[in-house]
Amino acid sequence: MISCLAGRLLACALAVLLIGPPTAASAKDKLTVIMSSWDLLFWGTLSASELGLFDQEDLAVELVRAGGGAKSLAAVAGGDADFNIGAPASAFRARAKGSDVMMIAPAISQYTDNVTMSEAWAKKHGLTAASPYADKLKALKGMTLAVSSVGGGASQLILFLAKQAGLDAERDITTTAIPTGDSMLAALKMGRIDGFVIPPPTGDDAIRNHGALPMFATGRGEVKALDGFVYIGVIARESWLKKNPELTVRFLRAQQRALNLIHDPATTNKARDAVWAKYHPKTDKGLFDQIWKEAEPSYPKTVELNRAMIDRIAEFVNETQTEPLDKAAAQKSWTNEYAAKALATLK
Repeated sequence: MISCLAGRLLACALAVLLIGPPTAASAKDKLTVIMSSWDLLFWGTLSASELGLFDQEDLAVELVRAGGGAKSLAAVAGGDADFNIGAPASAFRARAKGSDVMMIAPAISQYTDNVTMSEAWAKKHGLTAASPYADKLKALKGMTLAVSSVGGGASQLILFLAKQAGLDAERDITTTAIPTGDSMLAALKMGRIDGFVIPPPTGDDAIRNHGALPMFATGRGEVKALDGFVYIGVIARESWLKKNPELTVRFLRAQQRALNLIHDPATTNKARDAVWAKYHPKTDKGLFDQIWKEAEPSYPKTVELNRAMIDRIAEFVNETQTEPLDKAAAQKSWTNEYAAKALATLK
């Protein structure tokens, strides 16, 4: 009997040696996700991190803030990060030039650069926050608008709105570069500019504390021609995706769960408070809560992509940028394969 027991113990010991230590079997897969900032464009991914949704997929996700969209995309294209939460058009252009980056899911499905006007400009043109869209378009003529950088998404929005108003953006509107939201606020208060184009919270601060008024709130779908526009997406290298399909599906499942929580009235405040506490504790809580509520429509309901979304991006780029983006090339720069699998396996 003793010899039988000894034999069983020896067998168990050999099994442990063959299997390895328990930690090896339960180690999480590491991923690096890079984005330009911690602002609302990235709150879906930040929510997934803070609410433990990546942990549920046994993923150890490192979030990196690059300080610029071009840097973020370059990090993924060069293999220094696995996923970029960034601008689809930039990825499409990079792929057309030989990179194998591609978009696999939407992260923001509204154009979130809002246009805010000074109180003085609104009074001069008899405008209120509730004024008709057509009246606001007319009031763009002669306006001096600040953007963080000329040529970026804010400048493209001005060009788009100018065309809708029948204006020449270069002749009828003055665009000036002011790099930070705080500097834009200061310029607005001093009357150096009539308004600015920037994602929240700068506009919300100006409206709440400095008498400014909303002119075009794209994040709420007020610019109907851009309602539902995929502004930010999840981007990765095609070569990496083919080698790591399971990791990709698990990552997108966590992203989808985060979107579900954001859109659910019973759980959205939990996500909001977690993101505020970790990434924006210096922002006034009441202001942050207001921004979160207004930003909720900007997040897609699903991580799925389709051809119409891609065509719309290409059309907007070709309407607002001098360097054209070929629609056929853009259609080779995305896939819904991993998003579809993520949704099919979501429990």
